[in-house]
Amino acid sequence: PPACAAPPAAAAHTFPDGTTRRTLATHSLPGAGGVQPLASAEGECAAFERAAAPFRALVAAATNLFAERLSSSLRARAPLLVAEDGTEFNSLHDVSTAGEHLEHFHAYTRATPSSHGPASPPTIDLHTDQGIFIAFTPALMVSATGEPDAAADAGRFEVGLADGSRAEAHFDPDSLVFLLGDGIHQVLPKDAAPRLRAAPHALSAPPTGAGGARAWYGRMVLPPKEAVIPASLSENRKTFGTLRAIMVEATLGGVEDPEAMSLGCSAPDLRPTHRELSACEAGTIFCWNRCMNTTEDRGVWYGVSDEICAEQGKQLQCTDVRGHIYNSSYDRHGDYNPNCVAPGAPHVNSDFPTLPGFPTDPEVCNQEAWDAFSATDGFEFSTALGPRGKLMWNVVEGEGGPAIESKMAYNGLFGYTSWGLRNNALGAGKNGMQGAWVAMALPGDDYTLTGGLNLSLPGSILPYQIDEVHSRFRYWKGSGQPDSAANQGRHGEPIPTVPDTLYNKSIHATGCFSSMSFTASVLGEEAITIDGSDNVIWAANVENAYVESHGRSNRGIVVIEWRTGATEFRDYPPPPLPAPPPPAPPAAPPSSGGGGLSAAAIGGIVGGVVGGLAVGLLAYYCGLKAGWFATAGDKTAAKGASYQPRQGTEQRM
Repeated sequence: PPACAAPPAAAAHTFPDGTTRRTLATHSLPGAGGVQPLASAEGECAAFERAAAPFRALVAAATNLFAERLSSSLRARAPLLVAEDGTEFNSLHDVSTAGEHLEHFHAYTRATPSSHGPASPPTIDLHTDQGIFIAFTPALMVSATGEPDAAADAGRFEVGLADGSRAEAHFDPDSLVFLLGDGIHQVLPKDAAPRLRAAPHALSAPPTGAGGARAWYGRMVLPPKEAVIPASLSENRKTFGTLRAIMVEATLGGVEDPEAMSLGCSAPDLRPTHRELSACEAGTIFCWNRCMNTTEDRGVWYGVSDEICAEQGKQLQCTDVRGHIYNSSYDRHGDYNPNCVAPGAPHVNSDFPTLPGFPTDPEVCNQEAWDAFSATDGFEFSTALGPRGKLMWNVVEGEGGPAIESKMAYNGLFGYTSWGLRNNALGAGKNGMQGAWVAMALPGDDYTLTGGLNLSLPGSILPYQIDEVHSRFRYWKGSGQPDSAANQGRHGEPIPTVPDTLYNKSIHATGCFSSMSFTASVLGEEAITIDGSDNVIWAANVENAYVESHGRSNRGIVVIEWRTGATEFRDYPPPPLPAPPPPAPPAAPPSSGGGGLSAAAIGGIVGGVVGGLAVGLLAYYCGLKAGWFATAGDKTAAKGASYQPRQGTEQRM
């Protein structure tokens, strides 16, 4: 290939199917910074840069209009983001124009004539890009002589739908495609309307023959580097710029910040010469919004690889605990890990099976019934736990001195209820949840990852310590689950138990509400500050028996002074947005599309390709001006009910 397509100007990466991708990377800065040159703009790269300039400018204009039109279609409370100096970004258009835009010119080559049909493993499997959105041109096949061939097969591009299925996308060769990335969920609040979804997509690259290439261009929009990551995603208040710097340091120095890596771009290398849009390094897999090491990751042992899975006749995939393949278009709180699964394994398209009776009947589970169930008779103090819960207590003389006699009541079915003592250590994750000691009431026993709790067995109230890195119940001290710690000699052994410091325990569950009661002066190994105050964290699950996420509305923090009953809310679920206005009549959508361009393979083809694409992009630009754009969001939430919780019972322990 010409010098412009060779290292160090172009970075190269080879995928498992033998496809090699060469990349010319550049970027555009907001404001006066503007369009930036390629990393090496000499010789053939300089000629390419001159030829690509009008094309890049046209894509930039179309990107700006897309952000403007999308902003006008959204309803979300402002500001979306705020910088450290107080600068507000009130709309998605504000965020887009103030952020850096990464640009890649890709050329894919593969000499092998293997099929890229539905039965063949894709070159890049389902993934979502890590920016707010990406604008790209559909691929264009280029011959060894530099001639574009619009009629040649440019491969298979699939989109993951919200129900977990895949659909092949066919693009108009003279259009620009916009695809939302996972970054949209970092910028927009969850209650923004309409609900948008990041679109997972997969590529099966075709054989290109000697000297040929599959050419492609993409432009990824990032959040402003000075904007602070929303508190709902990070309690440590990093900026997006700091986040990216930490990721670079982690890549170059091997020092990983777990929170940063979980929030950040999936790119393994963010250096200017190699700004990746989505691909992961060898030995890793894109899983739960980041690249995860398939051998061990964040101290957890997985011990899988493409080779190990192939020996088992399986494929390496990112799956949930049920073996369902990660589907980033299905928006749910995840527990995803590298895993070997059989070909044809289902994609995640539903939540865990729900408790029978969910949702509850509001005519039966009414305010009068709740008031009676949650009555504070016999307790000196009480405080609300959000709009649905109540904690009541007395300071009593217990088995070894002063103790707290408590009862937590919750308006909802019994998935679990819990309260505990916030981890106040500096930097404790999840707003002090990680590392905290809690007491939790469970409606059954014999917990398994795939089956949840066995609800035919008696429930329990026990103390646990939430893991300092991993939030999932299976990592908690006291859970009794197999230890997954890597390189510490504990892999496969049960996680250590904790002393049961709770007594006078009882559970009461109906088809509407639940409560747990116990007395304690110590939760596991953490003493309650009976003569002072504690930051009390609380949570409940009212949907399933899998000890799964509580969701944002069923958790909080309240400061309690035990002997006086004084309370102060530190964290509370936000109020819902007002009802959105009636939707405007839908506009006629443009034809789906994207064109193709890459200089990473053949520098001499650029002039002709840019000329042809400019006509189509200009038409799309005018279409945006004329309002030929509509947005829609979708989410599938298929529910099941295969478990029988112990609702309508009272259990004393």
